[in-house]
Amino acid sequence: MAGESITQLIFFIAAIVIALAVIGAVTTNVRSITASYSISSKTVADQLKTDITIINDPAAIPYDTVGKNYSFFVKNTGKNTLDPTAVNMFVDGNYTNVTNNWTVMQGGSTWDTTEVLRLNYTTTIQFSSGTDHTVRVVTENGVFDTMTFRI
Repeated sequence: MAGESITQLIFFIAAIVIALAVIGAVTTNVRSITASYSISSKTVADQLKTDITIINDPAAIPYDTVGKNYSFFVKNTGKNTLDPTAVNMFVDGNYTNVTNNWTVMQGGSTWDTTEVLRLNYTTTIQFSSGTDHTVRVVTENGVFDTMTFRI
């Protein structure tokens, strides 16, 4: 009888240890999923509050012959203040570094709602006349606007 009681006690303790291990693993996974969901929902909320619009006239892109750059004007039409240093620009599908080639037209170092950001695309070769080109501007959280233009 005593042997059966000891065996049952060992099985009971083993069952408790296994149950605690399972609970610990499940709790860790639930916390990880909850944290991931929280980050994801914040990103989606930021994207829903962010909007930009390229406001150039597609038939008249300003070109500075001295600085050899085209200027693109992008308006912050969303509700979020954006970081102009985190903006990316692609011209004809090619990434263009605009880190030091931007200006908030209203002044300052942040791109507030309703403000216009000027992005300069510096190139040594002017675009060919009569050909279509595209420019895509992407914000820090992935919201973008694309414009097709012709020189």
